[in-house]
Amino acid sequence: MSATRSRWSWLESPVIPVLVLLVSLCLHPLVMAQGVDGFRMIDLRVYVAGPLHLGDGMLYSFLTPKEDLPFTYPPFAAMVFWPLAQLPFAAAAVIWQVLSVILVACSLYLTLRLLGKTGPGGHWAAPLVRGVVLFGTAVALWVEPVRTTFNYGQINLLLMTVLLLGAVATKDWVAGVTVGLTAGIKLIPAVTGLFYLLSRRFSAVAAAVATFVATGLLALLVVPDLTGRYFTELIFEPERTGVVAAVRNQSLRGAIDRLAGEDSTVLWAVAVVGVIVLGILAAVGSLRAGDRLAAFLAVQFIGLEISPISWNHHWVWVLPLVLWCWCGPRRAERAVQWLAGSWAVVTLAFLMPLLAAQEARTWGAGEPLALWVRLLGAVYPVLGIATLVVLLTVGRRAVAAATQVPATA
Repeated sequence: MSATRSRWSWLESPVIPVLVLLVSLCLHPLVMAQGVDGFRMIDLRVYVAGPLHLGDGMLYSFLTPKEDLPFTYPPFAAMVFWPLAQLPFAAAAVIWQVLSVILVACSLYLTLRLLGKTGPGGHWAAPLVRGVVLFGTAVALWVEPVRTTFNYGQINLLLMTVLLLGAVATKDWVAGVTVGLTAGIKLIPAVTGLFYLLSRRFSAVAAAVATFVATGLLALLVVPDLTGRYFTELIFEPERTGVVAAVRNQSLRGAIDRLAGEDSTVLWAVAVVGVIVLGILAAVGSLRAGDRLAAFLAVQFIGLEISPISWNHHWVWVLPLVLWCWCGPRRAERAVQWLAGSWAVVTLAFLMPLLAAQEARTWGAGEPLALWVRLLGAVYPVLGIATLVVLLTVGRRAVAAATQVPATA
């Protein structure tokens, strides 16, 4: 504790973290606007257009005017976005951007809660918590998944914050409701139920299932045809969200298809089983070591890996992971330090825009992707697997160390 304070004492300043955040907030839109996707908020346009087609039955048929993007979420999501759709797009965009900044800060704070640094029983002083949250928010704006979430007007930060809120909740029904609601909006957060299942919090699992079913029943009541079509047909068509082999798809499926040069369903299925087993072992080991955040992250990384589509902006879970690496219970481990450094380099290097630009050139010329593009294009899923390996290793080491102390005594 004292070592952390002496090393990072400047974070407790009432001025420095605020100034850093203000500079970052000013520079971020200026720099991002120069990019290809800079603040076009193409996904937000889909969100606000979707609710307008709930009544005419065109929810899954319409395309946004300029980008030709479809609505790919469950009908319940369109109902959630309805209030935002009543505003002029400029107003909705400003609100969404401001909300996204707040959500970054909230997610960092909730991560510190899970680490026991703040909140009930927390042992960090309030100035240090404030400084870490403010400085962390300033840096997070430049991390690739967060950057693109802002550029596209994506919903990832909202889903992550809600799930973290459930993770720090003391009541199981609250935790379960957060899983059910987020899964009702975008299916993949349902994987979070695995964390509560492994934690033997069965009432949270039951609440998650009940809430998710309730979102489906509500949608079925309001738009029965659209709901039936989504859950019987569209849910099995991941290509509706984009080209699976596109380099921005940083799922295991996307990486394997690019490396193989073709659709490799069997290889992907085998890899999925391996990742699920590895992730469960990592989560169980972390829980036995008393590291709830590590277990929670292991489950989230399972979801990122096994989903057919995990765009680079889906990987916002890198934020709590790096914070765990920096101030978590295993921060002294060399593997944890290397993991944090690797994710920092990859996500701050503007790698994805470079690969996407090269991909566009080769596809435009009718040529296959270069080997270096395919290899670098697998960096997120490879690092994701490395993350699960590290979580498993340090968790087991912590359990072994804890059992050796009583035996020696």
